[in-house]
Amino acid sequence: MTDTLAFKITWRLLFYPALVYALFSFIFFWLYAHPKRYIGSYQPSDFGFKPEAVRLKTADGIELDAWFIPHKTSKRVIVVCHGYPMDKGDVLGLTVFLAREFNLLYFDFRATGRSGGFFSTGGAREIRDVDAAVKFLESRGFTNGVGAYGFSMGGAAVLLSKNPAIKARVLDAPYADLAGELDYIFQAWGVWRKPLIALMKGWSFVLMGVNINAVNPARAAAAIATPILLVHGDADTQVPLANSERIKAAAPAAELWVVKGAGHGENWYRAGNEYEKRLKAFFNKNL
Repeated sequence: MTDTLAFKITWRLLFYPALVYALFSFIFFWLYAHPKRYIGSYQPSDFGFKPEAVRLKTADGIELDAWFIPHKTSKRVIVVCHGYPMDKGDVLGLTVFLAREFNLLYFDFRATGRSGGFFSTGGAREIRDVDAAVKFLESRGFTNGVGAYGFSMGGAAVLLSKNPAIKARVLDAPYADLAGELDYIFQAWGVWRKPLIALMKGWSFVLMGVNINAVNPARAAAAIATPILLVHGDADTQVPLANSERIKAAAPAAELWVVKGAGHGENWYRAGNEYEKRLKAFFNKNL
């Protein structure tokens, strides 16, 4: 075998597997960054509330679909942020009880539900969506601050937002950092997950301008002086309890409530009335 032939064989043995691996990484990136849209069947009317359908506009020009549920007498308001890749209807059952005492604003994050936008960014650009919601509420006269509730990615976005109008945050099963969550999701890939995630991070930066390593809600929590309530199930296998524990470590003043036996999205179902009592008490105290 000549040296030239050996070089060609070696080059092909290295190049083609690397090309296939890069293709796999792009497919995974695309599936996560451009998820299939989910339109939930639940409406506020299913719970006895009549919402106002509104459209919000973000600083980067994306229109967000939203529901505003007014309260007849309350001057306090809460922004409700859903998880990935669902829509605003997905968190209605978890939070609509708050409408008995507060005004509520639900919205679909960019690239989800009925909102505009092409890429979902794990919280990086969703900060602008939270800010658009706050701006809308301020235009409606809620100028004394707002509360914010976020589930999963919604919780991460609420933590990442530095909007000074947010006076109290409830975070149900948030992740502590996006890179760590990706590492956890792909742990079954073993030693291959590191290069896979590295390539996905590259696609994210090139195609979306998002540095995944910088999407770090735990680090953001350390700079938040307003009250935080963390709610996390100890049986959560999608976003493990360790995430809220890391956020609590970064923000020692935050309150952490661990719901026994609850998986991802199950805290309300497991805790029942206690979930409602704790959230209402927290927002009543801090808004």
